[in-house]
Amino acid sequence: MILAGAVAGCASRPAPRVTMLGDGVLKSPTAQEAEAYCRNFGAPMRFLVFKGPGVPAGEVTFRCD
Repeated sequence: MILAGAVAGCASRPAPRVTMLGDGVLKSPTAQEAEAYCRNFGAPMRFLVFKGPGVPAGEVTFRCD
């Protein structure tokens, strides 16, 4: 009974939307989701300056170091 409650609590949070670009570089639609992804591992986050043509507003590239 307690285990079911713990599993339900974990499943209720939405997972951050992150795309792996390779060589440890990741992309996320928002800075908040990028921070949440790195926080899952307890890793510090570093934003990268990479804005190519057609990149949606608010999208960020980052690394979890």
